[in-house]
Amino acid sequence: MRILFLGDVVGKVGRIAVHLCLPRLVNKYHVDFVIVNGENATHGRGLNESHYRYLVNAGADCITLGNHWNGSKDLTDYIDGADELVRPLNLIKYSHGQGSVSFDVNGIEVRVTNMLGQAFMNEVVRQPYECMNELLKDCSPCIHIVDFHADSTSEKAIFAYCFDGRVSAVLGTHTHVQTNDARILEGGTGLVTDVGMCGARDGIIGYEKNSVINKMVFGEKGQFAINDNAPMMVNGALMDFDEESYMCTHIELVNIGVEE
Repeated sequence: MRILFLGDVVGKVGRIAVHLCLPRLVNKYHVDFVIVNGENATHGRGLNESHYRYLVNAGADCITLGNHWNGSKDLTDYIDGADELVRPLNLIKYSHGQGSVSFDVNGIEVRVTNMLGQAFMNEVVRQPYECMNELLKDCSPCIHIVDFHADSTSEKAIFAYCFDGRVSAVLGTHTHVQTNDARILEGGTGLVTDVGMCGARDGIIGYEKNSVINKMVFGEKGQFAINDNAPMMVNGALMDFDEESYMCTHIELVNIGVEE
């Protein structure tokens, strides 16, 4: 089983990058299943229904979220009917949607779980280790991919080591900066502490650089800007899994420029 995971899609430029690049990647690498993190796809914060459907139409089989899971006002209106969408499992007092979803991929079960970390994050969530332990008690063995959305690369690695051999892969998202640490742990779990992002190549984590500098250095108000006409890039991870043991047999990073 070959699975492609693409990092945080940032704004319109990120959506276009996925639209242009994803079909080519699927064909080139003979991908069986595609997961895309879409938590920044709508103007850099959240995922509205229109952009959710855009990413599905672009070829995403599953879309995960993150700390901006509720950044779009219409999320609660559509999430219960969005079969391809996985919101963070360890949210507190939110009952809509699902935090772990099972998919049938050519007769093989693939489960995708979305989890929020705690270190340096503003959202108060259930403890990820306890939440995952509870989930695994009720899950049958399968290819199980965890999108661990967190700021600390150490927290992501700790989580992966805790569940090595119990899940198939732990893929870090949120920082938008791809880390050069893709590997398979001793128990067979694939790990990369951040897969990166899909969006503007020459800014700062997908945003127009001057808007970030002005806010972070000079204290200007407002959100980071996104240059919709910026050169594009796509980051992700490409993985192979044994269909009997469900463990990862190969993992490599994807980091390409995208031209129209």
